[in-house]
Amino acid sequence: MKPLALLNSLVFLALVFACNKPAENTQDTITEIPEAEAPPAESLEGEWHMITEVDGEWVLFYPCDADNTFIQIQADSIVIGWGQDATAGKIESWANDGNKLTLAVNDSYAVNTYQVNTGLNGYTEWWLWEDTEKPSRFIHARNKSQYKEVRQPCKECWEDCEEE
Repeated sequence: MKPLALLNSLVFLALVFACNKPAENTQDTITEIPEAEAPPAESLEGEWHMITEVDGEWVLFYPCDADNTFIQIQADSIVIGWGQDATAGKIESWANDGNKLTLAVNDSYAVNTYQVNTGLNGYTEWWLWEDTEKPSRFIHARNKSQYKEVRQPCKECWEDCEEE
């Protein structure tokens, strides 16, 4: 008798769930985007810091006359801290050509295009400057503690430096 009662309970539960399922409206149905096709801005959200190779080691380099370059992405906005100033803009569009993600950013003066290659051993490669031969490497802020900070001596930039 118990197997029959268990079977009846399972059939009852299946009917309850089937009857409680909301009707699908095909006009309002949102199709989920597979994770592999997620918009680049979503996969890049957060704060990124440039790393520089110094004496064969990748470090967070702080020039004597500027800050280290960083990138912050939140939803459809981006801030690029160039070291001495910053650019803030709205990400108008992004495209994935298979090798690089291309972001078109409207910073209220113009629409600039930046390219980024993701998924490379915990860092990203950004082409931020038009005249560069190779990209700059950036690490996510959560990984900053894994890199040594190198600060360029003040005296290399300024004659009246009071640094020891």
